[in-house]
Amino acid sequence: MKYCPIVSWRTFIIIYIICLQISCAKDADLLSEYVINDTNAVEKGINFENAIKIPFDFDWSNIPDEYENQVLEINGAFDLKGQNIVLPVNVTLYFNEGHFENGTIDGDETFIYSDTGEPIVTDASFTGTYENEYVKPHWFGAVMDGVTDDRDAFVETLAYADSLGLRILIEKDIFLDVEETGTKSIFLEDNTWIEGVNDARIIVNNILSPAFYIALSKNVTITNLTFLYDQTYIANYGEDYVGFADAFLKNLQQLRDYLQNYKGVIYNGIFPKDKGFVSFYSMFLLEAAENVVFENVKYIAKGNTADTFIPFIIKMKEQYTANQTVGSISAPTSICRNIVLNNITVDGAIMGFQGIVDGFHVDNVNSYRYSDFQDVNGNYLGGFDGVNFDFPPPHLFYLNKDSSEDLTDFTTKNVNIYNVNDYGNYVGTLAVRGDVGVNIGYANSLKLTQQPENVHIENYKSFRRDGLGSFDGVTNGYFKNIYAESNIGLFNPLAKVSTLRLLLDHPLENVVFEDFTLKDIGESTEVMPLRPAYGNNMTLINVNLYVNEFKGSSTACYGFYGNNNTIRSSSVHIGEHSSSQTNRGIIFHDGPTMSTGANNTYDIKVYGWRSIDNDPFGLSTRMLFAKPENSNSNYAKLFDVSNNVLYEQVNEVNSITWIKTDTLDLGFGRSQISTMQLPKGFAIKSVKAEILETLDTNIKKVSIGRFNGSIDDLIPSISLNVNDETINFIENNEIESSNVMFVIYSDSDFKNKGELKVEFELKAEITN
Repeated sequence: MKYCPIVSWRTFIIIYIICLQISCAKDADLLSEYVINDTNAVEKGINFENAIKIPFDFDWSNIPDEYENQVLEINGAFDLKGQNIVLPVNVTLYFNEGHFENGTIDGDETFIYSDTGEPIVTDASFTGTYENEYVKPHWFGAVMDGVTDDRDAFVETLAYADSLGLRILIEKDIFLDVEETGTKSIFLEDNTWIEGVNDARIIVNNILSPAFYIALSKNVTITNLTFLYDQTYIANYGEDYVGFADAFLKNLQQLRDYLQNYKGVIYNGIFPKDKGFVSFYSMFLLEAAENVVFENVKYIAKGNTADTFIPFIIKMKEQYTANQTVGSISAPTSICRNIVLNNITVDGAIMGFQGIVDGFHVDNVNSYRYSDFQDVNGNYLGGFDGVNFDFPPPHLFYLNKDSSEDLTDFTTKNVNIYNVNDYGNYVGTLAVRGDVGVNIGYANSLKLTQQPENVHIENYKSFRRDGLGSFDGVTNGYFKNIYAESNIGLFNPLAKVSTLRLLLDHPLENVVFEDFTLKDIGESTEVMPLRPAYGNNMTLINVNLYVNEFKGSSTACYGFYGNNNTIRSSSVHIGEHSSSQTNRGIIFHDGPTMSTGANNTYDIKVYGWRSIDNDPFGLSTRMLFAKPENSNSNYAKLFDVSNNVLYEQVNEVNSITWIKTDTLDLGFGRSQISTMQLPKGFAIKSVKAEILETLDTNIKKVSIGRFNGSIDDLIPSISLNVNDETINFIENNEIESSNVMFVIYSDSDFKNKGELKVEFELKAEITN
């Protein structure tokens, strides 16, 4: 992934940070504690009819003992005058358009109830123990009309929930204005729980800074909510954009201050690890977060054009661990662990879920609109600045290493992704990035790169035009029930883009592909949906490829460069094979594998291959599998269904069995020449004949012979009974030096009666 480099001004940032030393304590002036309302007050048996209505002149410093276990109704504003009020045990505070000001309420199994949308505290806090389950933002002044900026009230709600270990309940739409760069991101602490009801939405407008950070925090749950993105990003924002360095610095400073003030990280001339500016586009930026759950969550773009889509939903990245002094880039770090996505909807996004993680558990994701970075007119595609793409090729899932400067050996591992439907509704310019090499980019659905370990993907469907995904160096993987439709014809064929790209940077190790359907739905393609790659201990079962028209510039689609690889029950389906190029293949090994590869066993069928009659060797489904110097055991079986040819290679010897059939309507005369020719380079192994329609009754003998040969050297005499087969095995098995035509001979005139089918079994051997 390419991120924006900051080498040219990194020294300036370090000096600035060291000098600045600003502490942005997590809104320390906000109330430190609070409680929430449990809507199940009736279930708790609370009797509001007998509530004690507190008078305006009530002395909160002298609460009668008999108020224990009672409901206290709060009307109007009560100024506590800075006092610490101690409540009797098991009191219910019933806020009926009333609130507390200026003080602290110390609860003892206290229950808070309010059924209005009014705030219940102003410069007041709660301490002690409470029986509530939730706090609500409107208790702290949130208007919750989806328009008014409720960010400060929401942060205050977080502070209360954090201090008392309670959850946050979002009952109505709430707008959080987090647009300002590097100052308004919202940090979620350990054990944060944010839950929505009534289809509530959290509306955010972040653009150059994350809306939410989960930085070195654990046990965070966000559930039953929609996050609505209401913003237009800047498609040409990059290193050369005015204010870029300042924006980068503000983001680093914001994160640095938080980690220093709340996670015990002391920076000595170092700032937090960054992954370039693109990560700051994230709606959620996870910095070595652990045990984070997003369940029943929707990420929706409010706009309908690509420049209003969510640039980045969730970024997972490495960060320095808590409670240490960081004096060099080799200080201890950690990565995100145990991140869970359950029942997720994505509609209108560029990058989905990306980064490094150990323990990534996904179940039931539906993704609809997607795009690549661009402005409303499709310009600056990929954030292209005329030289480079400032935004990496986006995907629904993109899991990789973080490529740490300190070379910490972290890799993505323990990935489980189930039940994904990426509907691939593309919005934006029809153009694609670049042509070949570093400028190429595809927004395919699933990218697993830089050697992820222990990967299980099951029931995954992608309809993205850009393809299913890219896999690089997966170790211990199981992929089952995968379906993809794409249009690879959009890309330059020289780039060799396929529906599933098995990258050549690292070999696949111990991976199973089972029950795959990969379809290129474009009108034509020059590249098959799958191409060979490096791999060992690979197993492909029922992996099926489909194209409409194959023009034929790619050399093959199946094969692994390595050892102990198995492909079986797999196939290629071609609607029309229009290529005239010779030596187009299906199975391919690189030179080293052909020379030394061992225990590779393939069994593949091909449907719709072009006719090979005019050049049986050059136009055939070529197989480059093993060389004579390879002393190891290898076996490949390739069946060309359309031409009825079986290619079977044992070690270096490729045996070809071609069944050619001709059906003749017999005319007049005692002989008839077939228009079908038997190709040179093959030996005739056997000839089979069968009468399909009755011959003239005067005919007593029919034989088959070579043209310009004897009249019966192929079959001396065939059975004249309808549907009765006659077969003759040719003993000499000599290779034919020229094309052969055969003739049907009879002892009497055919009289334009009868039909005869003749089948030849032809044999040839090729040594690679």
